Amino acid sequence: MSTTLAASTVSASTSGIDSVVGDATAMPVHWMYNLNQLRRDYGTIRGFVKPNDRFEGSIMNLSNTGGGGRGSDQGDIIGSVINHNKKKYWVRGGNYHYHLGLEAGENTLEAQLTRLLAKGIIERGEFRQAEWLQDYIQFMTTPGSHNDTYASTCHRMFFANFIRGQPPLQCADNDGHNVDAIDALTNLVPIIVHYAEASREERNIKVAETIAATRRSRVLQPYAENFADILVAVLHGQDLREAIVLHGNPSIRSAVAAQRSDPMVACYIDSSYPALLYFAYKYADDVEAAILASANAGGENVARGSCLGALVGAAHGLRAFPAWSHALKHGDEILHETRQLVGLRHPELLATQECTSPPTDPSPSS
Repeated sequence: MSTTLAASTVSASTSGIDSVVGDATAMPVHWMYNLNQLRRDYGTIRGFVKPNDRFEGSIMNLSNTGGGGRGSDQGDIIGSVINHNKKKYWVRGGNYHYHLGLEAGENTLEAQLTRLLAKGIIERGEFRQAEWLQDYIQFMTTPGSHNDTYASTCHRMFFANFIRGQPPLQCADNDGHNVDAIDALTNLVPIIVHYAEASREERNIKVAETIAATRRSRVLQPYAENFADILVAVLHGQDLREAIVLHGNPSIRSAVAAQRSDPMVACYIDSSYPALLYFAYKYADDVEAAILASANAGGENVARGSCLGALVGAAHGLRAFPAWSHALKHGDEILHETRQLVGLRHPELLATQECTSPPTDPSPSS
């Protein structure tokens, strides 16, 4: 695509921060598949909420602390190599929350890795896979770099290979079940924003390199390219619904109309990606409604919320986000980073008032 972002540069700069708003909003009700339990424990999500320490039915206490998927809690990848001092919360029968330790409005590990990737692009002026892996390894293996409790299968498998002495470029792995998931799309947002004016071929090479750094997958690339196509189209000014119909699902309108309630899906990409397009199409006109509806639908709503936030953020810009979202933890830093990212290609953006200071006087989060 040879056209420039032009007036849409403001939306490009906010697409990154909008994705982390979606992540933080859904965080306390992540992977809740019982809506009665969700309502009992949190009511209706209307803003940022601190997660409860306990989560009845959490499968984290069935997960493998030494590698991917479910398995023994005797491995030490969790606790000693990554997610330091968090292994005690993975104990069998513990029923601890996946994101125990995070505050209201704080981002999960995946969103924090997205920020890290964006910082690398800002520092180097481009995405470099080998350097990104060094950043990733240093962040994940440094105690105190983040306070999230959960790390997904792809990270546990990567570091199981890493401590066996595999070169970083050969550590990505796949358990055939949990790696081909929608959370692979979350850290693509800064890649897509930075390469929004590059050719589709160049952008998709960078998308593939980003995924391949931490996941060995034959499944994810078509979904990632489709997500990139839609986001880039919106960044260039196309209506969000039109972009979804053109690039994603031509029958999305009838699919949304036929659905009696918003879908609850797991993380697996073949079901979670269509659900993302559903929410983006149905709630395309209202940023707050999109973010909250996705969170309150339960299931795998954090990665979806992140991708959804990027799409509606690109469509509407920062000023369309609700006042409560300004309480995002580290929000000023994240806004500065997203402005710097877009400023690499559009220095004039750094002088625009809309991106210099977000709206003030946020209402209390509920």
